[in-house]
Amino acid sequence: MRRLLSIFRRDVKSSVREFLLLYIILAPIVVTIGLRFFIPSVNAISLQFALDKGMEEAAVQEFEKYGRTELLDGRTALENRVNKVDDIIGVLQKEDGGYVVITQGNEKESAKLMAYQILSGMKSQGAERAVTFSDIGAKISSVAVYGASSVILMAILLGGMVIGLNIIEEKEDMTISALSVTPMRRLEFIAGKSIVGFVLPVIEVLAVIWILGLRDVNVGMVLVMTLSSSIIAVIFGFLMGVLSSNQITGIANMKFLLIFVSASYIGAAVLPADKHIFLYWSPLYWSSIGLIRVIANTITWAQIVQYTVWIIALTGLVFLLFKGKIQKGLT
Repeated sequence: MRRLLSIFRRDVKSSVREFLLLYIILAPIVVTIGLRFFIPSVNAISLQFALDKGMEEAAVQEFEKYGRTELLDGRTALENRVNKVDDIIGVLQKEDGGYVVITQGNEKESAKLMAYQILSGMKSQGAERAVTFSDIGAKISSVAVYGASSVILMAILLGGMVIGLNIIEEKEDMTISALSVTPMRRLEFIAGKSIVGFVLPVIEVLAVIWILGLRDVNVGMVLVMTLSSSIIAVIFGFLMGVLSSNQITGIANMKFLLIFVSASYIGAAVLPADKHIFLYWSPLYWSSIGLIRVIANTITWAQIVQYTVWIIALTGLVFLLFKGKIQKGLT
C-alpha cells in the first residue's frame, strides 16, 4: 500500500508541476464555470414553435409572427421534437378545434406564456378554442443536461490522459526501466498509476455538480457511472502511454481518442433511439447515455446496473485486445 500511495503522490506532484498536465486537470472546471454563465443566455434565444401540419393556416401564420416555426406530422413527432436539446414549444390542434400546448417541462415560463397568449389572441378574434397544456415532465434545462454530462465524460477521459502523459514522462526519464531491479511488482505499478484515473474524475465530477447547482441529481448514481466509466479511461491512458514515445506523439494519440469519444457521445445524444443499436459496441456509448439520463433524472438503479455491466464487459474485451501491448510497453 505504501508503494501504491507513493506512486500516486508522485503522479500528483508531476501533474501540478507540468503545465500541460495541470491544464488537463483544470480544463473541466474551467469549462463548467463557462457553462454556468452560458446557460442563461441560451434560454434567451428567440421563440421557437413546433406546429402540427393539420393546424389551420391562419393559426400557423399567427405563430410565425412571433418566432420560428416548424411543421410536423402528428403528436408523436411533436413530442419527439420538443424533447430535443433546444427550447421549443409544441402546439397540436385537436379534432374538436381546440389546441394542446406541448412542453418538455424545463422551458422558460415566458415561452409557455407566449404560446398561451397567441392562442388567446386568436380566441379573442372570434375563433373560440379551448387551450390545454401537456407537460412531458422534464425538470432541468436541456443545456444543463447535455453540458454537464459532456463535461463529466471529459473529466473521466482526461483522468486517463493524465495517466498516459505520466507514463510517457516515466519512459523519458528511464524510470520504468529502473523499476525492473526494484522490489516493486508490475501489478503494483499499474495499480498505483491507476489511482489518479479514479480519484481525479470523482473530485471533478463533484465540482461540476456543485458549480452547476444540480441539486436534484442523484450523486450516488453519478459516482457509480463515473467510476465504471473510469475503467475504460484508465485502459486508454495506459495504452496511450506505452504506444507514445514522447508527449507530442501522446497528444496525437489523444486527439484520435477524442474522435472516438465524440462519436459515441454525439450518437447517444443526437441519433434516434432506434439507431442506438449501432453504438452498443462502444463502452463510451453506455457511459454517455447513462450520464445523460442520470443528469436528466430519467433513470433507475436497475438501469444503472445494466449500463455498468455493459461498460465493464466491453471494457474487459478492450483490455484483452490490448493486454499484450500494455505489458510489453511496461517492460
